[in-house]
Amino acid sequence: MKQYIIRFYTKIPRWIKNRYFLSVVIFCTWIIFFDTNSILVQANKQNDINKLESDIEYYIREIEQDQKLLNIIRTDSLTLDLEKYFREVLFLSKKNEEVFIIE
Repeated sequence: MKQYIIRFYTKIPRWIKNRYFLSVVIFCTWIIFFDTNSILVQANKQNDINKLESDIEYYIREIEQDQKLLNIIRTDSLTLDLEKYFREVLFLSKKNEEVFIIE
């Protein structure tokens, strides 16, 4: 077994056995995988940031739509826009009127 280890060690190139090379490899491995600010952690954080930014854009669009609806509803009179909203979204109808929903 000892001879096998010695043969294996002699077949390894000298530049791999260099202590500076080994130090750099160990350092890079530590930085990439095990450090608290590793590349993997940074990638996960960037994915979270992208998701939150898309959520922000979605909620801004929803706020704009709700703001338009509020502007329509704030008017006291029954405008054509308000009536259209009641009929299409809330499915309300006038007296003695039937509403058919076709999908």
